Amino acid sequence: MGLAKHLIRVFVDTTVFLAVILFIPGLPPYHNLEPFTATPPLAFEGALDPKDYALTKAEKLFEGEIVGPECFEVSPIEPDTFYTTLQGGAIVKIFDNGKKMKPVAKFGEKCDGNWDGKNCGRPLGIRFDNNGHLIAADSYLGIFKVDFQSGQVSNLVDKDTVIDGKVAKTFNSVAPAQDGKIYYTVSSTNYNLDESVGEMLGAPSGRLMVFNPETKENKVLLENIHFTNGILLSPDEDYIVFAECLRFRMHKYFVSGPKAGTTEIFLDGIPGSPDNLNLSPEGNIFVALVTVRIPGEFNPLEFMYTQPLLRKLAVRLLHILKFPFDLASNYVDAPVLRLISSYVMNFETLLPVLPPYSIIIEVDWNGKILNSWHSNSRDVRFFSDAKIINGYMYLGSPYNDYIGRIKLPGSIHFVKQPVLSLG
Repeated sequence: MGLAKHLIRVFVDTTVFLAVILFIPGLPPYHNLEPFTATPPLAFEGALDPKDYALTKAEKLFEGEIVGPECFEVSPIEPDTFYTTLQGGAIVKIFDNGKKMKPVAKFGEKCDGNWDGKNCGRPLGIRFDNNGHLIAADSYLGIFKVDFQSGQVSNLVDKDTVIDGKVAKTFNSVAPAQDGKIYYTVSSTNYNLDESVGEMLGAPSGRLMVFNPETKENKVLLENIHFTNGILLSPDEDYIVFAECLRFRMHKYFVSGPKAGTTEIFLDGIPGSPDNLNLSPEGNIFVALVTVRIPGEFNPLEFMYTQPLLRKLAVRLLHILKFPFDLASNYVDAPVLRLISSYVMNFETLLPVLPPYSIIIEVDWNGKILNSWHSNSRDVRFFSDAKIINGYMYLGSPYNDYIGRIKLPGSIHFVKQPVLSLG
């Protein structure tokens, strides 16, 4: 009887405590959370048939030497050479058939470790513009231009730039246009990258943006997107395709023509979270699913999306847990405090409980899935980008300590990129 009373007391006290946290004013999140139901994942059949789980055969390049090769971009003047972005703030050049690596740029200052993105910088999306300059989105620091000829690095969009009343907290991907404009995505205006669980459970605050280098102006094209991610301009540059990572879908935004300024769903029901978008040799779109939804299986995140009070409670508990480490860091110069704080709301802390599965899909410009590559290995997963170079598919990841690579059938060859004159 005494045990029963004790358990009842614990239950009542816990309920009261959580109710106080849930309803007390003045705590984040500061935005209304609305319930929604995600479109169920497409079945693993047809073009999504796992076939032979080809990604499980990936070799691991530079294993243990790098962390988080997030995005790939092929050199416009050296077709066998490509670039990638790393945790720790560096952009590196990969050459000699994937055998050699060389750092070529870094935007952040001295920092305590790869996890310290606020000081190191954390470049994510990169693309060459039509002048051969590398345009990069650093999650914490803004949009940059790197001129490899002169060695000059220019900050095009500063991290503190206020645009329509908001500051970008997580810059993500870029798409330079032929007319010089730079389209880019902001994953969140509420949370930094190391607080991405807050954006995941909170109100969507991502944006689709465009920067005009001539006028130095930034314009909001779309907002309130749930973690805006990879972005590509169509071949004629009349529309943009971009990923809404946390709603498992992709959108089309019309830049010109009779539909200019409007948007429509490009692909829905994606069986995972679309990350970077890249071009396949045939000119289609590679979409890397950094996490996967298994059709027919319970997905905790999809359930949480239907429960705004639970989401609000979870976000508040995380903020309360993070607060003492942030406060102590203001008075004590101890990297361990900042390290703990950086992981409390970091999506990376959820990796051990995610399904051991990864997918790369190939989609045409009408949103039709053409092909897919799968991994059901716990050792080979969390891919954020894919690029085919000379018959190899290279696989990026925000978390892995290697670049994955698989040999594809001989019928698939590298399609030569336009060669730019940089002289």
